[in-house]
Amino acid sequence: MIAGVAFDLDGTLIDNADALSAALSKAIGEFGYRAEPDEIKKYLGLSFYDIVSKFIHNPDRVLLEKIKEARKKYVIESISSFRIFPDALYALKALKELGVKSAVATSLGKDLVDSVIKGLWLDSYLCCWVTVDEVKKPKPEPHVFLKAMELMQVKPENCLAVGDREYDVIAGKKAGSLTALVLRDSFSIYEKIKPDYILKSLEELPDIISGLNSKL
Repeated sequence: MIAGVAFDLDGTLIDNADALSAALSKAIGEFGYRAEPDEIKKYLGLSFYDIVSKFIHNPDRVLLEKIKEARKKYVIESISSFRIFPDALYALKALKELGVKSAVATSLGKDLVDSVIKGLWLDSYLCCWVTVDEVKKPKPEPHVFLKAMELMQVKPENCLAVGDREYDVIAGKKAGSLTALVLRDSFSIYEKIKPDYILKSLEELPDIISGLNSKL
């Protein structure tokens, strides 16, 4: 039985991939390095350190903190442009009606996540949310999903991990749950990772879960 769903946030529930990529591109540029937003976009879902390391070889802690603060400034400036995907809102409402718990497991830091989730009223549909700052290792390791499942009080085998990047699927598989990849853009790649479900829209999710639970 599927009793809970652990969602990735950025690019899965919220249409903010372009804004996040642009914010980090500007932040990196402030310190004399170059990272194009389109290049950053394909790595969203990884930790902040892992993304920055794609463009700056072995960055030290001081530089990382400066870039992180600059990114935070640019992200906050753009939060008003963030939108919940319509299919995500539909799925969250439908899951709540089905009695299935929903949580967020994100690679974004706690300093931004609380304001994003509450600002978009997502907290009315979520029982909890877990950020990368609260676990030992980021995606594609399973820790953020496992923590979300723990807070939902749902076993991994009774949970579905949902995201828009391969890192989400890999993390979900490592956690021991079923996985679903929603196709948001050209970086929603699935050929090598083989999620249990490939979704054109999150509107498909409630029917999938209802079907699985009706077989029990």
